[in-house]
Amino acid sequence: MKKILVGFDASEGSERALNRAIMLLDEYGELILLAVVPSPADKSFVDAGAYDKIRIKAEKLINQAVLDLGDQCFSIEGLIEQGDAAAKIIDVANRLNVDLIVLGSKGQSELGQYLIGSVANKVVQYAAKPVMVVR
Repeated sequence: MKKILVGFDASEGSERALNRAIMLLDEYGELILLAVVPSPADKSFVDAGAYDKIRIKAEKLINQAVLDLGDQCFSIEGLIEQGDAAAKIIDVANRLNVDLIVLGSKGQSELGQYLIGSVANKVVQYAAKPVMVVR
């Protein structure tokens, strides 16, 4: 695979998905780590400060994951999107024309319940790209 998108939220499931994606990625391929945070208009945020905190946390998680991977023979890009997690994963996969979407099946997310469980199910159902769900 030349280009793989990984839904990443630092949960155990997303870590396993990341490891599997690395094994599948071609030498000199492209790995895209995507964290999705809810929109600030989402009713789960009482105030803008709560949104800012989760956005900053997502940025730290993605940046740390990229740093932890270090120098590789493939390129690594970290992205943060806001909105519905399943819809954003599908949108980014289509926009960047990835070869594969890799997601964890479940886990306890540091960003909340946004990239686990039902999100993986929705992505599998509606994505036009191949999807791998890692247990």
